[in-house]
Amino acid sequence: MHQAAINNRELDSKSADFHGSNNLSFFGIFFLLTVLGLIAFSTWMLIIQIQESSCMLLSTIVITGERHFTNDDDIREKILLSGPLSSFMKQNVAVIQQQIKNLPWIKKVSVRKQWPNILKIHLAEYTPIARWNDLCLIDSAGKIFNLPLERTVFQKIPLLYGPEGTENHVLEGYHFMSQELIKNKIKVKMVSMNTRQSWKLCLEDDMYLELGRDDLFERLIRFEKIYPVLQKKAHETDQRISYIDLRYDNGGAVGMASSVN
Repeated sequence: MHQAAINNRELDSKSADFHGSNNLSFFGIFFLLTVLGLIAFSTWMLIIQIQESSCMLLSTIVITGERHFTNDDDIREKILLSGPLSSFMKQNVAVIQQQIKNLPWIKKVSVRKQWPNILKIHLAEYTPIARWNDLCLIDSAGKIFNLPLERTVFQKIPLLYGPEGTENHVLEGYHFMSQELIKNKIKVKMVSMNTRQSWKLCLEDDMYLELGRDDLFERLIRFEKIYPVLQKKAHETDQRISYIDLRYDNGGAVGMASSVN
């Protein structure tokens, strides 16, 4: 009897363990199916959103970068030349980027899409430091570019002149001479080099300097020495210095004009 009772208890215990194991398996399978169902539902919803966004036109344009010459109408016109804006998935941004790059004052442009309907445009413009031959502008690297005249009318920038293809040489000459003269608070308004590589300057007071083609630095030093004396003489006689021709081995020729009040 006693042994039979023990056997019955062991059977009852095994039966309980079996049922408990079945319950755990059931809940585990249920949990797994639930997770798989949620994943499938989320994937399905994502596919629907992607399909919907693929039909959504790019309708928001964001322009960044420092702009001095480019306005919104310029960008809008170039985008229209690229054709109607398409969707996020279909729009070719390279076409828009090239159209905007065709603006002659644009140095760099980056166009990219941001989901779901944003077109982002980042611009970098050339920065003019001088006007070249009255027709173009030139930046610090010697790059020539065009800009509508009305967009530079208020910019006080030096004038550079020279034969075609000499822009970098003239720019270097301008930097060299202006940096030397600014030591004496003399500003250069215009620099010109002709086909014989003879240099001529116009200073901010409209006085012209003829420097010739040789010994430019020595002639600038000579000018800096005689300029205060000539200024004093011009002031005493109520005149102004019209030009100084330094194309001589020593000294220079000076032209005076009536002082304008």
